[in-house]
Amino acid sequence: MTPISSHAAPAPRPNAGRASGTGLRYRAGVASRTVAAIGGGYLLASLGTQVLALALPMNPIDNVVTATLSGLALYPCAVMWSFAAASATRAWLGLAGSCTLLTLALLALGALGGQA
Repeated sequence: MTPISSHAAPAPRPNAGRASGTGLRYRAGVASRTVAAIGGGYLLASLGTQVLALALPMNPIDNVVTATLSGLALYPCAVMWSFAAASATRAWLGLAGSCTLLTLALLALGALGGQA
């Protein structure tokens, strides 16, 4: 058995040479995703609720209840999308595209005389 030297080199760290993930760019990405999840998710759920309330072919009260419950399910999906996207830019683009489509649908339903 060979004696162990007291001057042995320390073992290399597993993440040596990589970014630690705590830099300003990483933190800005997380902050951007958080704002997208909170603000964009709220806007998406709100627009989706409005479109469903106008588009469903039921009594107005049933439309509102069904649309509200659907909006409550849509919000967590938007939050999960914000953090599952490959980048903060893709999270913003996905939410912005969805909100744009829902806004166009809302305008079309309003122009066609949908129920309130």
